[in-house]
Amino acid sequence: MGGRRDGKRGHVLFYVKLKSMKTAKTHKILIIDDDPNEIELTRRTLSRAGVEVKIETASCGDAALELLQNKDDLPSLIFLDLKMPGLSGIDTLRLIRADEHVKNITVIILTNSMMESDKKGAFASGANGFLQKAYDIDQFGMDIKAVLERWLIK
Repeated sequence: MGGRRDGKRGHVLFYVKLKSMKTAKTHKILIIDDDPNEIELTRRTLSRAGVEVKIETASCGDAALELLQNKDDLPSLIFLDLKMPGLSGIDTLRLIRADEHVKNITVIILTNSMMESDKKGAFASGANGFLQKAYDIDQFGMDIKAVLERWLIK
């Protein structure tokens, strides 16, 4: 596993090679979250999930939208936090869904929120799924693996 900062604001790229799940393709996952600890927890959980993935991160919605302008290297899956300074997760999601080139990327909301209104708003804005962040690390790992199996391993 390796990581590098690319010099742009809020972008970090990680490569994770894993063994147990079978997939013919290396998938790219974009994690959008303003909390570096949450990004690291999600990255580590993904590294244990058994799928070969390339992980890219963005610390805010604006940085994520900038990354998504590279039409030649789009992610297969986005994990998006709801509560971020500046452009919120919902606003970021709406802009993703409005962009013809990226609107079909799977977006899973990954949040600490337990509010039903946040969940409803996320789905109304085009989210494919809604996960609460890790309170129980084992359950979080199972939830992440289930997302990968549903959306990446087809």
